[in-house]
Amino acid sequence: MRTRIALGIALMTALSMVACGDDGAAGTPDAGGGLHAGMDAAVGSDAGAPTDGGPRDGGPPACDAGETRCGATCVRLDDDPTSCGACGNACASGEVCSLGVCSVACDPGLTECSGACVDVGADVENCGACGNACRADQLCAEGACTCAAWERECAGACVDVGIDPANCGACGNACASGEVCSAGACSTTGCAEGLTDCAGACVDTLSDDANCGGCGFACAGGTICTGGVCECPATLDLCDGTCVDTASDAANCGGCGIACAAGEVCAAGVCDAPCPTGTTRCGRRCIDTTTSDRHCGACGNVCSGGTECAAGACVCPSGTVACDGVCVDAMVDPQHCGACGNACAANEACAAGSCTAVCPAGTANCAGACVDAQTSPENCGGCGITCTGDSVCAGGECVCPASLTRCGRRCADVTSDPHHCGACENECRVGACEASTCACPASTMPCDGVCAAVQRDPMNCGSCGTTCAAGERCRMGACEAP
Repeated sequence: MRTRIALGIALMTALSMVACGDDGAAGTPDAGGGLHAGMDAAVGSDAGAPTDGGPRDGGPPACDAGETRCGATCVRLDDDPTSCGACGNACASGEVCSLGVCSVACDPGLTECSGACVDVGADVENCGACGNACRADQLCAEGACTCAAWERECAGACVDVGIDPANCGACGNACASGEVCSAGACSTTGCAEGLTDCAGACVDTLSDDANCGGCGFACAGGTICTGGVCECPATLDLCDGTCVDTASDAANCGGCGIACAAGEVCAAGVCDAPCPTGTTRCGRRCIDTTTSDRHCGACGNVCSGGTECAAGACVCPSGTVACDGVCVDAMVDPQHCGACGNACAANEACAAGSCTAVCPAGTANCAGACVDAQTSPENCGGCGITCTGDSVCAGGECVCPASLTRCGRRCADVTSDPHHCGACENECRVGACEASTCACPASTMPCDGVCAAVQRDPMNCGSCGTTCAAGERCRMGACEAP
């Protein structure tokens, strides 16, 4: 299970780390031993993992997910009235920044907070009301600041009692000197197999965002730890240290640094193209509001607390329920065992929705949760060993589902993945991956690294490289005077 970035930052100051080593992970691991076994071979326990971005790349610190670097500052172009939609694009007096567009009023469902239009149900800086900021270790769910599902509030901090040596198994239960916290229990014999001792916390460095590939190496910019490497989720690209959707991001439309002109939208990686059927214009983006976690059912409606967007509604994943705004598995969660708020006693664990003194045969006690290590994706083969890269747990090993193909650290859908289109490592330089083939959207063609709308692009009017003269416009693929 993932730990908070704050813990990783603290560990960086507590540990003396070796320099980053060669990742050795470019190739595909052996098929045997499951996905995690292959990652163990690719990323050694003391290697110091490589990263796609963040504090180890030698540049400035990465911006948070949803932010863009404007000079030396990270800003949210979707709602910052001083950089609305683009760096330095300040809204006029009396205007607000709503979904990256300067407007006289916020879009429906959003609240104006000092000129910024935000979803107060999920915004950590304005949680429930303007100016009500959550702590750095909290998230905002249904307008309330809370801890993540796997964490507990201990003395004003969100902690993972499964690994925290100061709160091991329960708040205030500190491990003695020389002991480590492994699966919610203090141990004198070190961490369990597959876990690494990071300042007394036993973590899976192949999946832990705060200790990715090595102790204290925290993922940033929206990247997640996949096989010991900080990477963007499969559908996003890393642009200037932050994960973005180049299919809809007007500042990186079709590729990093390709900015649409003021007022243009980004549709399927093309500037100023009409939004495709089935998508909705949200500011300067074309969004499928039936599946977008940030625009679910309506523009700007953000899913929070672990919910996902399905058919235009924010819902908890299958097998979980919402308790205090956060999705939990009530079958094994010791704080919500069988029902929200039903906490097991300190010496009990949660098994099949009931508190018990001893976990049933075939299950393991992982920080108070009785789990089947043969199938649990958060405890695959052992407590705390998490499957990543869209893999699933089968027989105690992280493997790719039958519908996906193993491509290095990930399980990819080669029919639609632009990084593995038709085959692993076959990256679409322009356009999208459709039916295992890289293709530009209809009415466009690949021109010098972008999908150009040749019917109206004055730089590629009618064909690639055909430039309209100064003052002319491109209409129906032909240059003409205005």
